[in-house]
Amino acid sequence: MIKINLKNIYNEEVTIQMVDNEFDANFITHSGTFHADEVMASVILLNKFGSLKLFRCNKPVNNKSFVYDVGFGKFDHHGIDFNETRENGIKYASCGLVWKMFGKDIIKKLGIKDIDMFFESIDKNLIMDIDRDDNGQALKNEPEIKGQTIPNLIASFNPTWNEDDKENENFLKALSFANTIFNNMISKMIAKESAKKIIEEKINESKDGILILDCYMPWKDIVLSSSNPKAKDILYAIFPSKRGGYNVVATPKESGSFDVKRPFPSNWAGKEDKDLQKISGIDTITFCHKNLFICACKTLDDAKKIAEIAIKNRG
Repeated sequence: MIKINLKNIYNEEVTIQMVDNEFDANFITHSGTFHADEVMASVILLNKFGSLKLFRCNKPVNNKSFVYDVGFGKFDHHGIDFNETRENGIKYASCGLVWKMFGKDIIKKLGIKDIDMFFESIDKNLIMDIDRDDNGQALKNEPEIKGQTIPNLIASFNPTWNEDDKENENFLKALSFANTIFNNMISKMIAKESAKKIIEEKINESKDGILILDCYMPWKDIVLSSSNPKAKDILYAIFPSKRGGYNVVATPKESGSFDVKRPFPSNWAGKEDKDLQKISGIDTITFCHKNLFICACKTLDDAKKIAEIAIKNRG
């Protein structure tokens, strides 16, 4: 019998205990090679129910336990007749089914105002890719170099072919890793939610396509999705850099893209310090990314100059 202690998203300590007897368990999932599907589902369940007594097997008979990803029940997607699919075509796996059932309860306890939006955001940014992977739905335009997705990283905790039997021990290591990912994702989404009101106010205060923030906040998605007409005109955001000075960042054309609405002048690309200061005529500019989506400088006044020159630039 092995166990670990973790902190859930409410900062409460919970215990995950792998039991040796199926009838001592209150949660059951499949044994053998494990996947992000049932591992992340376990994380969701610990946030809903607290401590888990977990048993892993392939043919559960304890019908008093919560069974998932095995046994062809409500939270198992392997049945021949199962075909529950999202509107975007991503099929549900057990992780998605568990999130669908309990996600809003978990979010409600956090005091989030827009529960539906928050639920969909976690589904889109975390759960869907786990479901996609477990159902064998390929990523579109999958690159030749294998991307290290969350499902890949969680799967890497499985014992290698020449290791002694450490399945349950490694399952708990994977669960701890997945719990950290889940907690981080929730924390970032809460922070983003709290930033929304501030950024909307800053959008309203923006002038000539320049958004000025008092500190870095996750501004891009909020600007791109804002219903404020001024948001559509924002071409650059300015905020203090954690390295000192200020960053000037171009607004992307769409979420997650480095393809921006208005790049910085092409002759600034990859230039730094004195070379860049001479070309741009800006005293404290220190850096322009070679892909023309971010610049750095030492003063707020020069940050504004960078944005103003770039807005007038046509190539």
